Amino acid sequence: MLLRQATMADLPQIESIIRDGRELLAAQAIDQWQGSYPNTSILVDDIHQGWTVVLEENNEILGTAAIIPGEDPTYQEIEGQWLTKQAPYLAIHRVAVSSHHHGRGLAGELFQRLFDQIDHAANIESVRIDTHPQNMAMQHVIKKNGFSETGTIDLTAAGLPGTKDFAYERLTVNANPAHVVATATVK
Repeated sequence: MLLRQATMADLPQIESIIRDGRELLAAQAIDQWQGSYPNTSILVDDIHQGWTVVLEENNEILGTAAIIPGEDPTYQEIEGQWLTKQAPYLAIHRVAVSSHHHGRGLAGELFQRLFDQIDHAANIESVRIDTHPQNMAMQHVIKKNGFSETGTIDLTAAGLPGTKDFAYERLTVNANPAHVVATATVK
């Protein structure tokens, strides 16, 4: 398996994986990704920005995620407390794996390969992610991969007013102790 940056040629497979994720969430009666988010425009922008990565095996994309640097508008306000303050972080959004390969631990593999790269990147002190309160499978994967639950965030800035997600953060090996304001515990 290989983790690489996505190209526009990958868009059809990425859209298929996102569609599979949307359908799986709907089948579980989870109101996440049930509207127009994430749409083709967002996925194209992610690729053009250089944010999308794909997990690939034998020329088949098995998983995808958007790794976004900088201040995330949805993470500006939190009911709770981030582990870090005033520290550079990456946000992970739009994580999905192929429905044809469920049960292989691909989400965990995707996260581990990301962390291998992120932990060696200078100036990144933490990684933040969020998910729907009913998405127990993603919560399990997030916690299993070293994230600590930090509170809830409002998704109004992402165009989803009235929606609140659970927020998580994971410190990197580069975390500056002066920026760490809360104890990292996995719940």
